[in-house]
Amino acid sequence: MYMTNKAERANALLGDEFFVELVENQKLLYKNNIFNSAEGDFDFREKSLIKLRAIEEFEASIQAIADGKQIKAKKWKIF
Repeated sequence: MYMTNKAERANALLGDEFFVELVENQKLLYKNNIFNSAEGDFDFREKSLIKLRAIEEFEASIQAIADGKQIKAKKWKIF
């Protein structure tokens, strides 16, 4: 029951326009930082890439929670 609640909450986040727009804007910001940085500014690009990957992992974690209910349902169909 608790997992279903988590899955529903994760789906609600992924369906929330404000949240999705915020995540996409942050990812775009870090991508622009990487592409528009000075040639020798390795540290800045590296930090921006780390931040971008963190956001992508965070987003993937939410998606995995959202998919958990579906995976659990399919798991029971297999067995």
